[in-house]
Amino acid sequence: MLHSLAQRIERSMPVVSPTFQVRRLVTAVLALSFVAAAVSGIVLFLRPEGSLARWTGWMVFGLDKKQWEAVHIVLVLVLLFASLAHVWLNWRPLVASALARTSRGPAAGWRLGVAPEFAAAVGVVLIAVSAAVIPWQPATALLGMRSLIKDGRLAARVLPPAADADRLTVSALCRALSIDEQRGIANARARGLEVQDPSQTIATIAERHRVTPEAVYLALSGD
Repeated sequence: MLHSLAQRIERSMPVVSPTFQVRRLVTAVLALSFVAAAVSGIVLFLRPEGSLARWTGWMVFGLDKKQWEAVHIVLVLVLLFASLAHVWLNWRPLVASALARTSRGPAAGWRLGVAPEFAAAVGVVLIAVSAAVIPWQPATALLGMRSLIKDGRLAARVLPPAADADRLTVSALCRALSIDEQRGIANARARGLEVQDPSQTIATIAERHRVTPEAVYLALSGD
């Protein structure tokens, strides 16, 4: 019933050209969105967490953390709708692949059961979820790697002295470093960074000089 309804909907769709097929369009969108979402997911897995991304000026292919998060959300939505359309247009073969028809003899008729491949697929998914929740290896190693990346130990030369340190003013950062404000400004000037107003934030100075907040911090501290 659902398959025939899907066929009627497909036939009612406008034909762009004699060779244009909705099924091919859905399959292509599904494949491309899967690959793109996988790439954006890997990139986000490798990103530092929170303000560390701003602190280190983290970017990949010219996109920062917020932009990659936006790209990933949109791609996952496209993937979701393409998957639903694919299931709708291929309902009968998908159900057939999940069910196995076994014979109990001419007199007993036919009996439907779950296909062993589908049961194995369910088992693989359940094992993957269990490995993440319990956790088991290799999920433990994967999550441990994510913790190292998230904490910035693999991305930052020096960790920020406080949360959202890029939003601190020069005066506040010098106090956090326990150095004289004028000395910090002189340290930055010696490294090519002009601090015109100590009430400016580290992020503002970093943006003006096209460096990272981490670089401004190192310049002010004299490292």
